[in-house]
Amino acid sequence: MVGLVSFQKVATHSLSYDKRDIILYSLGVGASLDNPEDLKYLYEGHEAFSALPTFLIIPAITTLLGANIIGDVFPGKDIDLTKMLHGEQYLEVIRPLETSGELVSKARVVDVLDKGSGAAILVDVDTFDENGNRVAYNQVTTFAIGMGGFGGKRTSDKAVDIANAPARAPDATVTEKTSLNQAAVYRLSGDWNPLHIDQDMATLGGYRRPILHGLCTLGFSARHILQRFANNDPSKFKAIKARFPKPVLPGQTLQTNMWHEGSRIHFETKVLESGYTVIGGAYVDLTETVPFLRTNNVSATETLKSEAVFDALKKRIEANLEKVKKINGVFQYNITVGGNTAGSWTIDLKKGVLYKGPVKEGKVDCTLTMSDPDFVDLFAGKLNPQMAFMQGKLKVAGNLMLVQKLSGLMKEQSKL
Repeated sequence: MVGLVSFQKVATHSLSYDKRDIILYSLGVGASLDNPEDLKYLYEGHEAFSALPTFLIIPAITTLLGANIIGDVFPGKDIDLTKMLHGEQYLEVIRPLETSGELVSKARVVDVLDKGSGAAILVDVDTFDENGNRVAYNQVTTFAIGMGGFGGKRTSDKAVDIANAPARAPDATVTEKTSLNQAAVYRLSGDWNPLHIDQDMATLGGYRRPILHGLCTLGFSARHILQRFANNDPSKFKAIKARFPKPVLPGQTLQTNMWHEGSRIHFETKVLESGYTVIGGAYVDLTETVPFLRTNNVSATETLKSEAVFDALKKRIEANLEKVKKINGVFQYNITVGGNTAGSWTIDLKKGVLYKGPVKEGKVDCTLTMSDPDFVDLFAGKLNPQMAFMQGKLKVAGNLMLVQKLSGLMKEQSKL
C-alpha cells in the first residue's frame, strides 16, 4: 500500500529566468522565423516580446525533477526512470508572466491511483513570482509502469479531467513537421530526462530511438491554437489540459485538429507518419476567441483591398497552370492593417492553386508580409519590390530565390 505520509511532503524549487530562457523554450516548441508572427517569442527587441504561456509548465517540471517527491510515494522501492511516463498535464495561467524574474514553485503529491499495470501519481504545483503572487497552477500526472496492484482506488476527485472533442469534423487543422533535433533543443529548458537523448536509455525503455518530450508536443499544439483562435495573443490563454497516449519521434509530422466550442478549444494531435493520436482528450480555455487572422482593426464588414488582387491573380494562375507549376513553390502572404495581420492567402504553385487562409497541407517555402495598401501599390506598379524590401514594407522569410521566380508572374499580374 502506498504510504500516505508521502502526501504531506512539499517540495520547493526556485527558478530564475530571462529572455534567453524564453527564447530557448520558444525554439524548443517549434517557434520559427518561417512564421513572422513568431518573432515576438524569439526576439527580445520586439515591441510585443512575450513568453509562450506554456513556458509556465517548466517551473513545475524542474521542481519535480529536482526533488524526490515522486520517489517517496513508494517507500522502500526503487522507481525505474525508463518506466516513468508523463501521462497527463494541466496548466492554468493565473497572472501574466513577465519576461524575466524569479519563480518559486511548491509541489506535493495529492493522490496515487492504482491502474493495475502501473500507478498514476497526481502532483499539484503552485508557482509564485518574486512578489509572492500566484502566477500558475500545474497538475502533473505521472504513470509508473509496474507499480500498480497495491489495492488502491482507480479514480480521484482531485484530478483535473480530460474532455473529449465533439463528434464532428474539426474546425481547424494545422500540420507542422518537427526537427530531428527537437528533443535536443527542448531539453535545454530543463527536462533532462536521458530518455529523450540517449539511445541506450531509449532502448531500455522499449523505444527504438529517443522520443520527443510530450510537453514539447503540447507546446506545438498550444502554438497552433493561439495562431488559429487567439490571433497569436498569449494574454488570451487561460488553461490547457492534455493526455499523452503515444510518444512522438523527433522528425515526425504533427497534425493538430481543433474544435471551437465557445471559449474552449478542444484538440487532438496526431502523427501523420503513423496515424497515432499522441495527444487526446485535450482542450485549451481562452479568455476570448478571435476569428483567425482578424483583428479589431478590420471589422467583419470591411473588405481588404488586397482581396481584388488575389482574386485576379487566382484567375491568372488557373489560366497558366503549366507555367506557374514550374515555379514549384508554396507562398503565404500575410496582409496587415495597423501592424496586425488581417488576412492570409496561400499561393501553392506546386499544385497551381490560390486560396484564402494558411497552407492546408505541406510546408510553406516562403512567407511574405505587407500592409494592405502597400500590397495593392506593389501590384499596381506604384511600389518597387526592391525598395519595398529595403524600406521594410515587404518582409520576407524563407527561400528568397523562390521569390525571384514568383516576381515574373506578379509583374504580369500588375499589367492586368
